[in-house]
Amino acid sequence: MARLVGIRYPLRMLVRLLGLALSGALVTAVPACGGPATPKKTTKIKPKGPSQKSLLSDARQAAKSGEVDTADARYAAAYDVDKEFDILEERVDFLIHAGRASRAQEIAKAYYDANATDVNGYKLYCEALLAGSKGAEALEIADQILGMTPDDAAGHDKRGRALLLLDKDQEGIVELRKAVQLDSKSAQFHMSLGNALHKTGEVNEAALEFRAALKASPQDAQANVLLGMALRDQNELDEAKHYLDEAVKLDANNGQAYFELGVLYNRQGKQADAESAFAKAVQKVPNESRYWYAYGEIFRVQERFDEALKAYYKAVELDPPYPKAVAKLGLLLVERKKWDDAEAFLIQAIRKDKKNPVNYLHLGATYAGQKKNKLAIENFQTFLELAPKNDPDRARAQEAIRELKRR
Repeated sequence: MARLVGIRYPLRMLVRLLGLALSGALVTAVPACGGPATPKKTTKIKPKGPSQKSLLSDARQAAKSGEVDTADARYAAAYDVDKEFDILEERVDFLIHAGRASRAQEIAKAYYDANATDVNGYKLYCEALLAGSKGAEALEIADQILGMTPDDAAGHDKRGRALLLLDKDQEGIVELRKAVQLDSKSAQFHMSLGNALHKTGEVNEAALEFRAALKASPQDAQANVLLGMALRDQNELDEAKHYLDEAVKLDANNGQAYFELGVLYNRQGKQADAESAFAKAVQKVPNESRYWYAYGEIFRVQERFDEALKAYYKAVELDPPYPKAVAKLGLLLVERKKWDDAEAFLIQAIRKDKKNPVNYLHLGATYAGQKKNKLAIENFQTFLELAPKNDPDRARAQEAIRELKRR
């Protein structure tokens, strides 16, 4: 739905006119000379609070130390001193990278709602929505940006990323190429296009975009991370590690740098190093569900199942939960014969997503383990109704149904 921006001005003008009218009424009500003296008001001097500069310094220090709530509060106080958009933007960016996408959306939306003609508010809110994987909402805001300024490179970048979240990859890539054409010096736009190409399997072209980003901004930690990721997927492991290590040097709090290192170590069979890297990733960005999922995976392959379960639980509790973690947690609970825990978790998962076949498969196995044969058969049948025809687990579900009917 298009946003109505014109209706604000008559209302504001009316308020101003009313203010002027009231002001005039007050003037005429003042007694003439010789009337009663107007009592003098005593002005209370409020104690001066911390300066914006000191509050901003405190916010950045808290952010660096990983004190997310404290940093958020200090950023809010610094912004309240003098409503500077740069401070608001820094606050939202911090929250996004700290894994607090919902909080970032709340703050950005408040500015967006209150500033109908400021395109920067649209961009900030759209960025927060993208961080929270809210593709449909982000696409709507991106369209509003482009409705205001059709050749806005950032608008095309955000529209492209929103389309990618909606699995409209080729449409998204067209938009992202447009953003790069409009502003070829932007490292961010090259990284966005590179990410899209990497997602669609065009790893070689993705690496070229990441190199272009690094050329545009040599000290950008994220550009180093993404080039390292692409090189790893090209099996250039030594060069990949060089860029990932460089990213850590540039930004010791970059959780994705540690995450991509963990994936690299895992590929090399260095599970202890991978575990250490994933531990750093979840320490630096504790609200990123994908990192917790990877941490759980590394525990699972080492058969440290209790630790794997804890990590998987964390991955599904966060907002948004990592989709693969739901399936892995359900499977591991079934494999460990934790029937009550598995039943409770899988029923909740099905309530949230009734179309995910794997949850029915695992719930069927859970009921079979509890000798609740009728319920087991029903869930295996639901799995068969929802699962793709080429799903390798179809044969297992069909065999389980036959076995349960024989009992």
